[in-house]
Amino acid sequence: MRRLLLSMTLLLAACGGPVVQTTDKLNTFDVAEPAPAEPNAPQIAYSYALDYRLDPGTLSAVHQAHLKLCRDLTRTRCIVMENGVTRGERGDDRGNLRLLVDARIAPSFDQRLGAPVEAAGGTIQSHTVTAEDVTRQVIDVEAQLRAKQALSDRLLKLIQTGGGSVGDLVSAEKAYAQVQQELDTARSLREELRRRVAMSEMRIGYTVIPAGGMWSPVRLAVARGGDSFATSAAAAITFVIAATPWLVIVGPAIWLLILGWRRFRRWRSERVRS
Repeated sequence: MRRLLLSMTLLLAACGGPVVQTTDKLNTFDVAEPAPAEPNAPQIAYSYALDYRLDPGTLSAVHQAHLKLCRDLTRTRCIVMENGVTRGERGDDRGNLRLLVDARIAPSFDQRLGAPVEAAGGTIQSHTVTAEDVTRQVIDVEAQLRAKQALSDRLLKLIQTGGGSVGDLVSAEKAYAQVQQELDTARSLREELRRRVAMSEMRIGYTVIPAGGMWSPVRLAVARGGDSFATSAAAAITFVIAATPWLVIVGPAIWLLILGWRRFRRWRSERVRS
């Protein structure tokens, strides 16, 4: 009877496999599930840096299009970590976007980011892909976890058996608490390394060039220089206006002191001669 129940259970488990739901590849960048990683497979963390040059009035549309590409993937495959837009006084707007994208779809996602930029008449200024091998770090962390876990098990067994003196038990409890903290730290580091391998970081920068062609930066610099000069002149005028009352009050006092000092020296000189 038990064998029959076991056979029925295995049969139901085999028939009740996961149901794969198909979705629109254009919006979700569906990819095949990766094969199980080999024990000694290299652990590579990829990061992307993109800088776009945009025309005036197009930053908002491009920025929102990139956000939509990320949100269509849902938070399981794309996470917005940083998002900001700065409006310049003379049209030199800037923006930035930092994303964490599923490493398996990061290359195709990277290519799709250029479509809204091209549609808006913008261009890419720089595009950098960086790969960091974190295999050694992963191996070291796993080794630390195994060693710390073995020590934690031995200390826990010592505490549970209650062998040794009271002092030995207190020391064992303190050591166990310390090992648990070290285990938590090592687990956090392992999860961070796994996240860096599984999710690629993408830093996107937007720069809007004000209308006016190639000489617009020069005109902008001259205008900013004029603003700086006007600010300095205003500060000097403010200082003079603020100092004028003190000059009216302190000036005569200083002049009287100088006049008195001169008369004192003249009187002293005449007295010496006589």
